[in-house]
Amino acid sequence: MRIGIDARMYRSGVAGIGRYSQNLISNLLKIDSDDQFVFFMTDEDYREFKHLKMQNSNVKVKITNIPHYSLAEQTKLPKIIEKEKLDLMHFLNFNYPVNYKGKFIVTIHDLTLIKFPDTAKRTNILKRSAFNFVMKKACQNATKVIAISNNTKRDIEDIFHIDSNKVKVIYESADDNTLFKCDQKYVDSMKKKYNIDSPVILYVGQFRPHKNLPGLVKAFSKIRDEIPCKLVLVGKPDLAHKRLQESIDKTGKKDDIVMPGFVSDEELACWYKLATVFVFPSLYEGFGLPGLEAMQSGTPVVAANNSVLPEIYEKAAIYFDPFETQDIADKIKSVLLNDKLHSDLVQKGKERVKQFSWEKMAKETLDLYRQIQH
Repeated sequence: MRIGIDARMYRSGVAGIGRYSQNLISNLLKIDSDDQFVFFMTDEDYREFKHLKMQNSNVKVKITNIPHYSLAEQTKLPKIIEKEKLDLMHFLNFNYPVNYKGKFIVTIHDLTLIKFPDTAKRTNILKRSAFNFVMKKACQNATKVIAISNNTKRDIEDIFHIDSNKVKVIYESADDNTLFKCDQKYVDSMKKKYNIDSPVILYVGQFRPHKNLPGLVKAFSKIRDEIPCKLVLVGKPDLAHKRLQESIDKTGKKDDIVMPGFVSDEELACWYKLATVFVFPSLYEGFGLPGLEAMQSGTPVVAANNSVLPEIYEKAAIYFDPFETQDIADKIKSVLLNDKLHSDLVQKGKERVKQFSWEKMAKETLDLYRQIQH
């Protein structure tokens, strides 16, 4: 079988979808030497991919410098793909070219752009309508749709009226242990650099409006009035950053809030190691990968009680109402102040994360490819 994969979001800078793309591709290449793969990548993606150092004769990389979410994606990409004479194409995100006529599957990570339209980089009505149209068409025209959680599957079925049998749930995973190897010297240098000498409340992710970071900042302000601690917000600032900065300024706790930006895997591993508690206050998620990464690192997780988070974390986290600042503060404090609760959550988290595997994800995806072909 000749399988195409749209890997134009493979690079690390694309965050969650980049992580998904990297792990799907690396694990497919470990388990499948029979099928032929064509990876459509930009130059930037290929620079990261070639460091994989896997000598696979069944791989072709087609350099495709077409930005995702662009007009060229809709007008030029179909012809480029069709020239490769594929048996099956896999689009790793909803942004597929609607004029593509070949057989394909699509992975839908979440429906944030529909539920929280302000998340779109340009929030004019034309852009929002285009996103909605393309996502709907992707779900309707795909041979199969991969949803990364049951919560996302329900959203796809409810919003786009897609038959349940067409949507296959395949979970993601926390990365393997190589991501979480952290040199103590690096931890010590980070402590010095950011003046950290008290417990750390950590958030990792995007800064978009639905992530509810102003709510977390307000909760932190209440906690900081009673307990010496730092709030660390790891991620790349975007359009929501201005509102977040206003929230930080209002607290009067600016010196206790650290924003290191988008960090390397090595630094991310050290932030997880440094953290006393990981907090995920998001109003909506497709999977909630950072919480699993925290669990894998031995960091207890406190999370919002909505969307997919209870599905993924189950009893390995404690939950709060993300609309109630006091509840967020109280749940975080309970982990900071209760050593037994802290250690129980660490243990439960390490057990829970064992239920997920990138290798399992790739195997289930490959099985789906072969089911479709037969």
